[in-house]
Amino acid sequence: MQEFDPVEHFFHYVHMWWLLLAAALLGGLVGYLFSRSHPQVYEAVSTYLAEIDVEKVPVEELDLYYSDMALGTTQWAFTNEEVISAVYAEAARLGVDTAEWDILANTSIERRHAFWELRFRHTDPAVAQELIKFWSQQGYQFMLQMLADGSAPGYVQFSPPSLSQKPSQPVYFATHKLVAAGSLIGWLVGMLFVEVTRMYRRSRPKP
Repeated sequence: MQEFDPVEHFFHYVHMWWLLLAAALLGGLVGYLFSRSHPQVYEAVSTYLAEIDVEKVPVEELDLYYSDMALGTTQWAFTNEEVISAVYAEAARLGVDTAEWDILANTSIERRHAFWELRFRHTDPAVAQELIKFWSQQGYQFMLQMLADGSAPGYVQFSPPSLSQKPSQPVYFATHKLVAAGSLIGWLVGMLFVEVTRMYRRSRPKP
């Protein structure tokens, strides 16, 4: 066996750069095609405005921690059992098979400063639009209920949601991850191939 020579390895890989690049590009292409092989998914969005009325905040709760906790009730309004049950019932009415369907797995809630975005994804754009409208209205009514019964601080102000338009373009969330993963796998396979061919050439008897 010959001693490992890192310099020799390095220059061998540099010499075969085109193969490594081709393997990485091919892997990325496979990842891209794989991401497009799944059913198209459409995302509908509804936006809320939740603000703090500073003039109504007790002095002892002026800390940022209390403000974040107060605004956190917005997310609870979307995900509590009462609202989720109503959303499942509405989904069934729209023809969605809810037997083994996890609505939260197809949902995301994002806070953008004072704005909150409720996003829902479905393979049918009409279902995504109708269900997000129903969900946002149910959530808003629950927000008002929390203010009325005191479960949300009175200094939190909720505005009616903006109703989502029917999504016209599908969304692909994992495409960049699959492309990156495919490129990395392709590059590693290319390195393995280069190493195997190098060892094979060195093991051949010289004429």
